[in-house]
Amino acid sequence: MAKSKLTIRTYEDVDKALLELGRHEGFIAKKEAEMNKRIQDIKDRFNEQTADARAAKQMIEQDIKSFCMINKADFMKSRAKKLIHGVIGFRTNPPKVVQLNRKFTVKTSLELLKKIFTGKYVRMKEEIDKEAILADYSKEELTDDKLAAVGLRVDQDEKFFVEIDWDSLNKDAAA
Repeated sequence: MAKSKLTIRTYEDVDKALLELGRHEGFIAKKEAEMNKRIQDIKDRFNEQTADARAAKQMIEQDIKSFCMINKADFMKSRAKKLIHGVIGFRTNPPKVVQLNRKFTVKTSLELLKKIFTGKYVRMKEEIDKEAILADYSKEELTDDKLAAVGLRVDQDEKFFVEIDWDSLNKDAAA
């Protein structure tokens, strides 16, 4: 990447640089749009060309699964069967806790766990209340020294930005 020489000495130079920057951003955006169009065309062509094969694949997989479900007793001793052209079988996923039905939401289950099991199965996540700290800091109820005593500080960055005025750039390009 080439090093930038400091050529900007006035705000008029900055404005000229913004014009040039806008042209480059516009060119990049145009090329990116062309690229995305080509990618979408390729994806559409792929989906069109493989639609029949994907449908046939899904049907075959469903037939194999149905056959195995009917003959599930054959998989009791060994969870898989190795055949000439592949392996079929059943995998047992790790157990997980899920809602019993739509009647129970996470909120209702949490309330019932607290009530019936006195919170034994409820996690309490402790975390720093940053919003409260910032609010009290802005009211000057918290000082830098008090925050430092607990290993914290309030930090605020300043970041330079450049925004292109696309209307003026388009008017300039039209002229």
